[in-house]
Amino acid sequence: MKIISMYFIDYSLGGIERLLEENSPTVLLLILNLLSFLPFLTISFSPDHPTDRRILVLLDDLALKSSHSIFFTSLQSRGFDLDFKLADDPSIAVKRYGQYLYDGLILFSPSTDRFGGSLDLEGVLDFVDSGHDLILAADTSASDLIRSVAAECGVDFDEDPSAMVIDHTGYAVSQIEGDHTLIAADDFVQSGVILGSTKIEAPVLFKGTGHSLNPDNSLVLKILSASSSAYSANPASKLSNPPARNNARIIISGSLDLFSNRLFRSGVQKAGSSYKYEKSGNEQFVTELSKWVFHERGHLKAVNLKHNKVGGTDEPSMYRINDDLEFSVEIYEWTGTRLGTIYCK
Repeated sequence: MKIISMYFIDYSLGGIERLLEENSPTVLLLILNLLSFLPFLTISFSPDHPTDRRILVLLDDLALKSSHSIFFTSLQSRGFDLDFKLADDPSIAVKRYGQYLYDGLILFSPSTDRFGGSLDLEGVLDFVDSGHDLILAADTSASDLIRSVAAECGVDFDEDPSAMVIDHTGYAVSQIEGDHTLIAADDFVQSGVILGSTKIEAPVLFKGTGHSLNPDNSLVLKILSASSSAYSANPASKLSNPPARNNARIIISGSLDLFSNRLFRSGVQKAGSSYKYEKSGNEQFVTELSKWVFHERGHLKAVNLKHNKVGGTDEPSMYRINDDLEFSVEIYEWTGTRLGTIYCK
C-alpha cells in the first residue's frame, strides 16, 4: 500500500518502516480456518468523526440481537449507529442517489439465500470495493450466497457443508463437547495496533466451519491460529481441502458463535492444561479486532510529502536515473482521540 498525501491508510504489517520499504498492496489474512482479515485503503474514515459511522447489520433471525448483544452494545457504546434488519427485508438499500447510506456492513446471516431489497452479491462487492467495511460470520449453514461473497474476497469455505474445524489436542475441555469441535485458540499476533496493548490472557473459543486461503501469499499475517493438529472435516466423515484465493479487505469468520454472548461469558480450559479461566478471551479479542477493523486505531495520515535532488530545494517535474534524492513525509496515527506524530523521515 502506497503512502499517499492527505489519505488515511491502514497500519497493517506492524511497522511503518516496512510499509514504506515494500510500497506494495497489503493483505492481512487470519488463517488456520478460524478468521480472515484483509485490509485495504480506506476512504470512508473521517479524522473529525472517526466513530460517527452507520453500520447496517443483516441477521438471519432478530433473536441474534439478543444472543449477540454484548458485541453490538460494544460497538454502540463506541459511537456506532447500528441499523438492524432481517437479511431478506425488502426495504434494504445501501446506496441512494449514488451515495452510500452506510459506512460498514455486518452479515450475521449465514443461511440467507437472497438479500432483500436492492442488495445482491454485486452490491456487497461494490460496497467493499468503494472502501467500506464488512464483517461476515458464517457457520455450517452457510448458503451459496454467503459462500460466494467469501469466495469473491479470496476465502473458500469447506466444500462439505457439514465440515467443522476439529482439534484433538487444542480443544476446550467440556462436559458436553465430545467431538473436539469447540477449540481453544491462544496463538495471537503480537501487534498492539491490531489487538490492543493489553495482552489477551484467556484462549478464544471457536466453533464453526473451516475455510482456506492461498498459502503462497507472502503478505499473509496470522492474527489467530489454532494448533498445528487442527483440521477441517465432517466429524463423521473425511477431510476436505478446498482451493484458496487472495483479495483485499474484510473480516470473514467461519463461526457466528465467536461473537455470541454464550462464548463471551464461557469459562475456558484448554486440553492439557490444569488452569481454567473464568471467562474466555472472545470478548476482548473481538472488541479489539473490531476497533482496528472499524478504523478506531491504526490509521495513518501522510502530509507534507516533499522530494528534491540532494543539495536542492525545488521539486523537479522529473528525475533521471542515478539522481540522488531527498524524500520526507510527516505521518500521523489516529489514536482513538487525536492524531499523533509517529514517524518523520
